[in-house]
Amino acid sequence: MNRYVEFDDNNSELHILNGTESTIKYEDIEKVSVLNEDASFKGKGTPFVHQVLGGTTFYSMFGEPGLYVGLKITLKDGSIKAIYTSEKKCYVNTDMYKKDRELAEKIKKKIDRRIS
Repeated sequence: MNRYVEFDDNNSELHILNGTESTIKYEDIEKVSVLNEDASFKGKGTPFVHQVLGGTTFYSMFGEPGLYVGLKITLKDGSIKAIYTSEKKCYVNTDMYKKDRELAEKIKKKIDRRIS
């Protein structure tokens, strides 16, 4: 988990290491969501604007889109930060996707505990 985010409970902040590299005070966090970002848009603009739904969805004849699993952190000032748990592009319901999603859920729980 320390490859993605570090928690500094002494200073009540977290450090994003894989995603929107930054330091965020716990008190500045409004909401945390686990989402899938379309791989074509990762690193291009605001994180998670282009999402891929998980589960059973309809895909065009071009096939299933690649994605990155991560956490969308919405701050009280309205800005968005991202922590990506996917190191590589993955696809819905693959083993890699499930592993990345499970890690994202664990990180979310840790953040939620600290901001509640």
